[in-house]
Amino acid sequence: KIIKMAAPSEVTVGYWGIRGRGGVIRSLLAYCGVPFQNKNYTDPEEWFGKDKQSLGFEYPNLPYLIDGDKKLTESNAILHYIPIRAGKRELLGDTDDKFVQVQVAFGVGLDVLTELSKLIWSAKDFEAEKEEAFTKGKLKAKLDALNANLEGKEWLTGFLSIADFQLFELLDLIHEVDGAKLESYPNLVSFRKRFLEIPQIKAHRESPNFIKLWYPPGMTKWQPSA
Repeated sequence: KIIKMAAPSEVTVGYWGIRGRGGVIRSLLAYCGVPFQNKNYTDPEEWFGKDKQSLGFEYPNLPYLIDGDKKLTESNAILHYIPIRAGKRELLGDTDDKFVQVQVAFGVGLDVLTELSKLIWSAKDFEAEKEEAFTKGKLKAKLDALNANLEGKEWLTGFLSIADFQLFELLDLIHEVDGAKLESYPNLVSFRKRFLEIPQIKAHRESPNFIKLWYPPGMTKWQPSA
């Protein structure tokens, strides 16, 4: 079933009051020109004890997106829905071959997210494990591949796609965790700077809808700045 484009009415993004998995959703909405409001959960009971059961989701989870009578969960599904909703299917790839390209690049980004999450949430010795992660192993291999793939290109697939929005979030997180770790990846550094210059992204980051705090203080092995 083809999703009919909705009028540019405001949608709601529900998530904890942090950037986390919600950041890429918010930046993609901003780029696509879809007005949105944040429903930031600061009291776990408001989500677990109330809205999780009462809002009518098929698979209740955070983050979520409510767009009129459409109620979506699962971050990746939301990221695919937004360009369709906004009439910007080119962000998903406007041919079968391009769509597959985007999915491959998006999948590599998910691999990077997995490795970063292990480090940030589960490291027993954060500093030591951070050094190891960026000098050998899966994280370094994926960053090496992404850096090589960007040689001579502005964007991962040669055109701006949802994979680039995801990669930017990951690089911005690495930049905040330890910006020096990006210095050996000049193409990734240039990519991050280029993405930051997109007018819609600049405007979003200066708006009240932009949430800077990555993760709740005290809950992760890496302690983010406020």
